[in-house]
Amino acid sequence: MAIFASQTTATIPLDGGAHTATIRKLTGREYERAQADHLRQFVAGHSPRVWAVALRKILSGDGANVTARELADAHADPLLGFDRYTIVTAGLVAWTVDGGTPTPDQINDLDDDTVETIARAILELSKPSLFQSAAERDAAKKND
Repeated sequence: MAIFASQTTATIPLDGGAHTATIRKLTGREYERAQADHLRQFVAGHSPRVWAVALRKILSGDGANVTARELADAHADPLLGFDRYTIVTAGLVAWTVDGGTPTPDQINDLDDDTVETIARAILELSKPSLFQSAAERDAAKKND
């Protein structure tokens, strides 16, 4: 891969293959901004990624206690700690929807599953190690 983020791109399917999107690797600054934006939202009490599960637990009388499995799943999610919209806004270069370049309004209008799909693909292109298992990370360290 090139050292310049703009030179590392990929094409991914969207909408069950009816469309495609061209994504690019995040720059170091964009990677940091996605984390900072999530942190700002979290500190302000606007962390949407965990809220629905916590609310269900509160309403069911379980309080906000998280099971060991839920905690493991949260830790394993590569998007944990990143703002998905910041990632998509930075890394979505083009698509076959409406003829080309996505606008900020179109990105904000995407359904949740599509935002998730695009954000995951961009983050995986940018930091593949976040998507490796512990064993794969250990093997990669041994090979370095």
